[in-house]
Amino acid sequence: MQVRKFEATTMRDAISAVKKELGPNAVILSTKELPATENGVPKLYEVTAAASVSSKSGAEAKIRFSDALPSSQAEHELSARLSTLAETVASARQVRLIEGAVHDVKNLLLDLLRDKRPDANAHPHLFAIETTLNAAGVDRAAIAELTRHLSCLPAPQEISKISGENVEAYYRDLATRWMMKRLKIAPKWSNVPGMTNVHVILGTPGAGKSTLVSKIATAVSRKDRHKVAILSWDPDKLGSAEQTRIYSKILGVDHFVITRAEELKPAILKMRGIDLLLVDTAGRNPVDTASLVDLEIIKNQGLSLEFHLTLSATEKPALQDRAIRHFSTIGISSVAFTKLDEIPAWADIFNASSKWSLPVSWLSFSQTPSDTPERASRESIIGQIFKTEI
Repeated sequence: MQVRKFEATTMRDAISAVKKELGPNAVILSTKELPATENGVPKLYEVTAAASVSSKSGAEAKIRFSDALPSSQAEHELSARLSTLAETVASARQVRLIEGAVHDVKNLLLDLLRDKRPDANAHPHLFAIETTLNAAGVDRAAIAELTRHLSCLPAPQEISKISGENVEAYYRDLATRWMMKRLKIAPKWSNVPGMTNVHVILGTPGAGKSTLVSKIATAVSRKDRHKVAILSWDPDKLGSAEQTRIYSKILGVDHFVITRAEELKPAILKMRGIDLLLVDTAGRNPVDTASLVDLEIIKNQGLSLEFHLTLSATEKPALQDRAIRHFSTIGISSVAFTKLDEIPAWADIFNASSKWSLPVSWLSFSQTPSDTPERASRESIIGQIFKTEI
């Protein structure tokens, strides 16, 4: 049996290649979706097929089959086999939904264990750390896990005898390191020479996406010396991109506007010399699943895209979780927090990152687009949490 693999930009083209090379009686063994790579290779579809050829050549097999079976019937058989495969193979969207459910189960189990804390009398310094983190707003499940970890370490009396260190400072240092390991930080956005790197900024209404986009454009163009452009995409609000256009002109960056998902790829292909394209999207309701349809369209256009979620630090944690759960079906590369100057502590940043395993990319403070945002770091976030006064 002759087994071969065929790759094409669409499943239809891959099937056509199978029929052309192996004949319409070819057996589809498997199909696979190959994601786009960072070096510009678009998403491909791979079909593994086999043709039963014994003593006769492939051409002879094609003639014999065409004599015995009409082409329409062969296409019907291939379609039936593909339909069977589609029913048994999980899609990428389904896998992401399962991952989100696993996160929810994990958080539920941690919530059930949160009250099993070490004895405050046996470890008074652990109790002090727990009180500090509670005051800062750190998730109670995470605090419970941390205190259980610290309670397994040598007792305070043993620490003093062995090293003479300050016991409270010792536990505080270990707690800081534990939290840093669970806080994910996004790497600096890479720039692949010779291609336009596209970053799509998502979020709910009022999260501060447009302001953040202007700030990132300023930081990247001035500090990293990259050619940056902003593309406003809002199909609902007429003239909503006008403010962004004005800021773009002030900042000296190119500005483009589209109203439909299908316009994104042609717009990018027309760009010349743009290193980084920031796509400012419309605010999407986290309870409306239909709001993600156009995002799925641009994701399937064969472009190399990264999606970043904007969260307002002033939102309640439950609303932040709802937004993360809603947009996670698209695939989130990182999360950025805005309006940090309006809250006393940054515990929600740690909570979201550790709970959902999401890297944090940008920290934004005021609503002035010209202000430079801060690239997230473990030291700044964890340090700010422990500065909270009791």
